[in-house]
Amino acid sequence: MAKMHTNPALKLLLDRRGVTTVEFGFVAAPFILTLVAVIIAGFTLYMRNALDNATQRIARKIMTGSVQQMMVNNKQLNASQFQANVVCPQLPAAFNCSNVIINIKTFSESAYPGGYYDFVNAQQSGLILPPLNNANTSYCIGNAGDFILLQILYPLPLLTGIFAGGALASYNGAKMMVLFSNAAFRNEPFPAGTYVTPSGC
Repeated sequence: MAKMHTNPALKLLLDRRGVTTVEFGFVAAPFILTLVAVIIAGFTLYMRNALDNATQRIARKIMTGSVQQMMVNNKQLNASQFQANVVCPQLPAAFNCSNVIINIKTFSESAYPGGYYDFVNAQQSGLILPPLNNANTSYCIGNAGDFILLQILYPLPLLTGIFAGGALASYNGAKMMVLFSNAAFRNEPFPAGTYVTPSGC
C-alpha cells in the first residue's frame, strides 16, 4: 500500500499535475515571439522585393520613352500624376500610395566627384537619402539620351521595418525604417518630335 504524505508542502512538491501546462508556459512565449518575427521578416522581404521589382519596371518605362509618350497623350504628367498613374499601379495593395516617395533626377556623364557621385555619401558607402517629402524631391524623367537616377522610397514602422535593413529616418514626426530602391540608367534615343520635354527638368 502506497504511503500517503500528510505534509502539505511535500504533497505540493510531489504533485505532478499541471506540469505540462507550466512547461508549455516556459516554451510558449519564445515560440510565439519567434513566429511573429518570422512573419514580420517575411512581410518585410516581400515589401522590399516588390519595391525593387516595381522600380525596375518603372525605370524601363522611363528609359524607353513610354512615360514621355504619356505626356504627349495627356498633355501633362506632373509629379503627383506620375505617382498615381505610373508608380502606384506597379506596387501591390500592401503599399499605401500616399506614403510612396519618388525622386527622379538627371545627371551628367562625368568622372568623380561629379556625375553619379553627386548622389553618393562622403564615405562612398551608399546613396544619400533624399527628403521624405514629395514636395521637396525632384521630378525630372529626362529627354532622349539623358542619364537618370530613379529613387523610390517607402517608410515602414519600426516594428516591421527593423528587418528591412534600411535607413532610420523621421517621417511625419515618427521614426521609421525606410525601404529604398533605385535605378540608374540612360534614356534611349526617342524619335524626334514625338515626345514632350518634361517640365520638371
